[in-house]
Amino acid sequence: MPRATTKLTAVILLSAAACEKSKPAKNSADVIVPEGVAALDLAGKPQILFQIFGDRESPLMMPIAAIVKGAIKPIGLTLSGWKQLDAQYMAAGTKYPFHVEGGDPGELTVTHDTAYSLPGCSAVKPIAVVQLAFKTPHADPTVEFLASSGAAVPPRPESGKLMTSADIEKLARRIGHAAGMRANLSPAELDSLDFHARMIATGASRAPTMLISFIDPNSGSARGGGWTGHVFVLADSGANGYEATYIHAVKGDARTVEFQRLVNHVDFNEDGTDEIIVEAWKYGSGSDLVVLSFKAGRWQEVLRVRQEWCLDSPKDKK
Repeated sequence: MPRATTKLTAVILLSAAACEKSKPAKNSADVIVPEGVAALDLAGKPQILFQIFGDRESPLMMPIAAIVKGAIKPIGLTLSGWKQLDAQYMAAGTKYPFHVEGGDPGELTVTHDTAYSLPGCSAVKPIAVVQLAFKTPHADPTVEFLASSGAAVPPRPESGKLMTSADIEKLARRIGHAAGMRANLSPAELDSLDFHARMIATGASRAPTMLISFIDPNSGSARGGGWTGHVFVLADSGANGYEATYIHAVKGDARTVEFQRLVNHVDFNEDGTDEIIVEAWKYGSGSDLVVLSFKAGRWQEVLRVRQEWCLDSPKDKK
């Protein structure tokens, strides 16, 4: 799937460039931020998931979620709680495994915190600069990985009968075309978009999960007017062969359609099946990280985290 400098990385780095050393207004000390998120108990030492992004030589690390009793949860803390998380999990010298999609985990070392503020923002997420040690060479000048305060999770070995590239494409187009009908997308409209299909080992069944995407090649930048369509499908092997187990199919005004793409898949909660992490975004706007878990035979959204440095609610931002 198209990658380059990802939408997620670009949005976060643009926010960083706008940071100034202005003194933010203060929120009440007992207010949980972000608004509407339940408080996380740091005393229980939950496993924290981090997003690693930016330049390969000096990437940044930001907390995005926590694992509590096997469930992936958003992080909600008071201002002092966020400072405690920073001190407890992001101190200089701390080492964590980071996960390269489809590859062996590497190891990161926290080098130092970043001291910054955002104009008109009273609460910002802790960010640290890290150093990455790869198990295999990584030539891309930018990085986008997931890290965890838990143990390293080795890549899942391929399983099931391998399909040829031609067979994968033929089956993926058939499943993708059927999914597109949900959004009134004709096969001709879908085939005018960029098509990608591949297998990923997730543990959802003995066979790998099929990832299917029909996406507008201009999905990474803002533009005005016109229609666009997008299909993002996961399919798994069952009694009747491969069938769709997750469908995101949309058609409409180019400014309102949500696009999705795979970021990574790792069994963070150690239940035997990977969590699939997806980036979701719209033209000219910020992005979300979406976590999918396999439950009752389907991939289901269990968490959506807005990728912003400022923790204030929208009405509080100035």
